[in-house]
Amino acid sequence: MLVRIAICLALLGGASAPLLVAVPAYAVTMDDVRQAMAEKRSFDAFQYLKELAEAGDAEAQYELAGFYHWGKVTAADFTKARQWYERAARQGNADAMLGLAVIYGHGQGVPQDKAASYRWLVLASSQHLDSKDAARIAIARDDLAKHLSAQQIEAALAEARSFVPQPE
Repeated sequence: MLVRIAICLALLGGASAPLLVAVPAYAVTMDDVRQAMAEKRSFDAFQYLKELAEAGDAEAQYELAGFYHWGKVTAADFTKARQWYERAARQGNADAMLGLAVIYGHGQGVPQDKAASYRWLVLASSQHLDSKDAARIAIARDDLAKHLSAQQIEAALAEARSFVPQPE
């Protein structure tokens, strides 16, 4: 009976303190993103990725960058793609480093910069990759090196040697 009186008072505004109902929080995960993609719910996956990426999840940042880069839900936006790739790459995401190599190598949303593209390929190849991926990256990196000066190559190698992933 006392509970009913408290509820009535709260509904009428007569209670001195509002009734609080605890609702468990639901945290989105990359599994939710994968499920949404499998179910062809790209917009939902995009929204989940934004939430995870803003919270500092490097995999989500890379995937969100891809959505912007390739225009999966919205028109392609190379500036946003580059920003998200950079955040993921700074955390050591090799795929994001490759995304940056593509953006700089093709001048997508930035002036074409083969030295920057090479630098990102060198950094990506310094990550822990399987031998097949490492070989493909090495071919692209070595081909690009033919268009660079010795100083540009040495600068990229020096950056790769000093690179330390920084979690957000």
